[in-house]
Amino acid sequence: MKNVTNWVFDLDNTLYKAECGLFDKVHILMGRFIEEKLNLSSGEAQALRSKYYHQYGTTLRGLMIEHQINPDEYLNYVHQINYDVVTPDEKLRDTIKELDGKKFIFTNANYEHVEKVLEKLKMEDIFDGCFDISESGYLPKPHKEIYDSFQEKFNLDNSSTAMFEDLHVNLKQPFAMGWKTVWVTNNLEYNLNKDVNQQEDIQKIIKEKGYISDVTDNLENFLNSIK
Repeated sequence: MKNVTNWVFDLDNTLYKAECGLFDKVHILMGRFIEEKLNLSSGEAQALRSKYYHQYGTTLRGLMIEHQINPDEYLNYVHQINYDVVTPDEKLRDTIKELDGKKFIFTNANYEHVEKVLEKLKMEDIFDGCFDISESGYLPKPHKEIYDSFQEKFNLDNSSTAMFEDLHVNLKQPFAMGWKTVWVTNNLEYNLNKDVNQQEDIQKIIKEKGYISDVTDNLENFLNSIK
């Protein structure tokens, strides 16, 4: 990765450890929103949340397509959470800041969520740009069109760009574009990749998929190792 000058980071469960439980809070409110809007039981709502997440890339996309849900109403609702579980990571902050080149956030969340998370991480001043889901008409990763929209905004050189992401399927298109791809794995208990159930699955996926350049379970250590 010595020629990389554009560093693209997913936000949730990538810049902070999934074990903090922030996304668990979001999932609870996603389910509650579905309960209220579609008049479902708690169990039915959570099952639908998971189904749409895996089918459409985000629960929101499924709700928009299947139930014509207003995206901003949904996003405002599910992000009414306490962000205090996200704590400052000054070592990772300094490591990212010291990388040569530009740094970007590329997320399926909205700007308000990004700002709150970065503030808690003390990283609000180290990124050169952010692309949130509203900029693609709420079409999420891994759809090809969202990567095209990202490129239209920032016009990065594909051969000098690397992306860091906790959901490996979101790395398929960047790899096809010529980006370096780094899969940031999490504790299995908090893993959101539907095809990862045990540690052995990680190596199997790397071998079979062919679109993962590197893998790490510690982003700070990985970034320091390639300096």
